[in-house]
Amino acid sequence: MGRVLLIGGIGAGKTSLKQMLMNEQVSYRKTQMLDFSQVFIDCPGEYLEIPRFYHVLIDASHQVSEIWALQDATKQRTIYPPKFSKVFRKPIIGIITKVDLPKANIKQAGSYLNYAGIEEPFFTTSIMDQERVAPLRRRLEELNGLREY
Repeated sequence: MGRVLLIGGIGAGKTSLKQMLMNEQVSYRKTQMLDFSQVFIDCPGEYLEIPRFYHVLIDASHQVSEIWALQDATKQRTIYPPKFSKVFRKPIIGIITKVDLPKANIKQAGSYLNYAGIEEPFFTTSIMDQERVAPLRRRLEELNGLREY
């Protein structure tokens, strides 16, 4: 079973994306601590935004097959340190969220992920659009032996 670690800043859409992929009702709720499910480890954005918590992300990465790093396309700054992805020994993919919003800047969000050491191609998503989430759903199915979620 391939489990995925979701990382990203506060409000990047980690929990909403997880809810969408698990066919749950999408409703905003602040993640207060690591949330372990059969498929995901969802972490609070503070774990990425406060450097003294980096060790929690690194430790959690040992329990997963892949790391999904989310970047909100509407943010005008990155919370990822330079080459941050290099501390992980698991595959890491970049996901640009909220691409449907008027202030979304996909190119800038991609440059923030590159700054973190994450290589293209990036997935662009919106929880308002099932088609944009479909490639991630397929990736999740591949990780977990084509079991549909």
